Amino acid sequence: MSFFITGLLVGIVSLIPGISGGTIILLRNQYEEISQIISHYQKNKKQIFYLISGVIIGAILFAKVVELLFQYLPTETIMLFFGFLLFSTPQLIHKEKKNINLLGLIIGALIVFLIFLNIPASEPIITNYPQLTISFLILFALSGCLDGFITILPGISGSMVLMLLGPYYLYKSYLANLSLSNISFLIPLTIYFISDLIGIFIGSKLSIYFLQKHHNLSISIIIGFVVASLIILIPFSAFNNLNTILTSIISLIISYITIEFINFFTNKSTT
Repeated sequence: MSFFITGLLVGIVSLIPGISGGTIILLRNQYEEISQIISHYQKNKKQIFYLISGVIIGAILFAKVVELLFQYLPTETIMLFFGFLLFSTPQLIHKEKKNINLLGLIIGALIVFLIFLNIPASEPIITNYPQLTISFLILFALSGCLDGFITILPGISGSMVLMLLGPYYLYKSYLANLSLSNISFLIPLTIYFISDLIGIFIGSKLSIYFLQKHHNLSISIIIGFVVASLIILIPFSAFNNLNTILTSIISLIISYITIEFINFFTNKSTT
């Protein structure tokens, strides 16, 4: 049941740009355990089943909520996600403060900024879906693989990277409007989930290796990702009236309370 709950949380945060699924696993003190389970999946099929089931259920149940938030409160939603990242970062830094080096921070921040500078803007609400061509499905599968790879890494959000690259809103809209009668949605989502699992498997292998062999540099790069992401997520141009500013502050308060709530129950369940 513990793996199902962790999977459920990871599935929910997989739709929230700013919170890393790997960070949630790390905060639940299950990171190395789950990475090892994924790496040796043939011996741990039961645990893998519970984990994957939780991820899928969490993502499907929460997708419509995220869709509605972007539709009616786009700026406030971005600020909510910004707050999730902002208020979860200190705990990660506190745990690793002795292992942080400047070079890793700079490398991590530069990677995120370079990605951001080369990304075209995307609409948060998708109404026209692309045709299911071979080239589109291959690119969408690669997006899923990248999402899974990044999701398992603590500190950087896979959905945030997808938001910067573009496919995030399409993936979210597919999930939010999922229907068993609509095969045009089932095909890309199935391909995406399979690719996502492949990415998680590869990411767990690499993250264990680098965190064991090059821990300080790896952690520093991850924190560099987070710091740069904080700067990029702020929608400066949207703060054009007092009402938006006040509602954005409310969003930050909600995100703070949510992170504290998650931290409380995470710490309680692991003591």
